[in-house]
Amino acid sequence: MEQNTANNPNGKTEVKKAKTGAKAKPGFSSVVADHKAEFKKIIWPKKDEVAKKTVTVIVTSLLIGFIIFCMDTAFMGAQDLAMSLLGLI
Repeated sequence: MEQNTANNPNGKTEVKKAKTGAKAKPGFSSVVADHKAEFKKIIWPKKDEVAKKTVTVIVTSLLIGFIIFCMDTAFMGAQDLAMSLLGLI
């Protein structure tokens, strides 16, 4: 590989590698090793933290569902009232 040196406006010298035509694909074993290394970096939540977040999601979903149900019921009632007042029913 050829290396090009270029002067940076900041006065620092950078070494740039010239691109060759093809990139080498990593082997299967190196890909697996990389995945294992990344997997070890994961910080898994504790059981009680997962339980709290699960309860929060369920309660929030039920609350939003109840709000949508109430709004739907109100709008359907308003639509039925408007239709009956206009004589379209």
